[in-house]
Amino acid sequence: MKRYLGFAKQFLLVFTPVVATSALASLPSQAASLAFSGENLNLTNFSENFSLIDRQNQANIDASPFSEDAVVIAQNIGVQTNFIPNPPEASTSVDLSFVRGLGSSYLGTADTLGKIVSNFDVDAGESFSFDFTASLNLGTLIEDGLPTENANASGDISFLLFDTSDIPEANLSDFVASLLSGNDNINRKPLEYFLLTGNVNTFGNNDFLKYTKSQNITFNQELKESDFGSNEETATASIGGSLKRSFENKTNLTLVATRQSKVKVAVPEPSTYLGSLLFSLLIAISIKAKRKAKRSKFVSLAKD
Repeated sequence: MKRYLGFAKQFLLVFTPVVATSALASLPSQAASLAFSGENLNLTNFSENFSLIDRQNQANIDASPFSEDAVVIAQNIGVQTNFIPNPPEASTSVDLSFVRGLGSSYLGTADTLGKIVSNFDVDAGESFSFDFTASLNLGTLIEDGLPTENANASGDISFLLFDTSDIPEANLSDFVASLLSGNDNINRKPLEYFLLTGNVNTFGNNDFLKYTKSQNITFNQELKESDFGSNEETATASIGGSLKRSFENKTNLTLVATRQSKVKVAVPEPSTYLGSLLFSLLIAISIKAKRKAKRSKFVSLAKD
């Protein structure tokens, strides 16, 4: 965590003077905020080779200044999702999702998604096993503590193991493609599962860091730290362990591993609220005038 927070603060020191010299108009209530997330999931020492494997790797950013004094930077660094067939290994990671904003009105977001879907054949009486490590680092910082500022960082790392013996071999490729395309509705209960998830929301009460697992997963490393409730909030966790499960009958297994990060900084634009209010008021006046005109016309016709 110190490595990520240190980077964020160093970037802040470099970034702030640049903004100060390039801003056209600095306001006394100028907001400054940042949010970051770093995630990593490694799957190693599989007892079986992949019979089928595919991956998904996405990253998106949005840096939108809404005022002349605003500058926003959004970056996704080191976004990777890879696998090797021999020996079978898979990993998905983002070194840093980072957004930084300065000014009176802006929005910055950085999102990543990594997914691995792999399939295995296990003979009757055999065991299926693998080792894993998962780490999550989240942080937010609001310099001025203005009530209009918002900084949020969230991350999720998980894997689910399903029995897919009922799916014909010829249809497995389509099944894997469907999962990668975003159709996560498998309609079956996982045999095993692991989830590491966290959320840091400065000026919010939805801060948490937690992890859970199924019965046949054992941990050999559990590190968890968090600091909530101030202008500078952090959450970090590093979990290592292994999964091992035996099967009496020949079984086809599908493993779905997902890593997702979302970071956001935002300061609402006051003129947006004023414009929305005026627009709503004009609509209300228009509707009222139309109703009054219709009512007057109805009264006039009734008199005639």
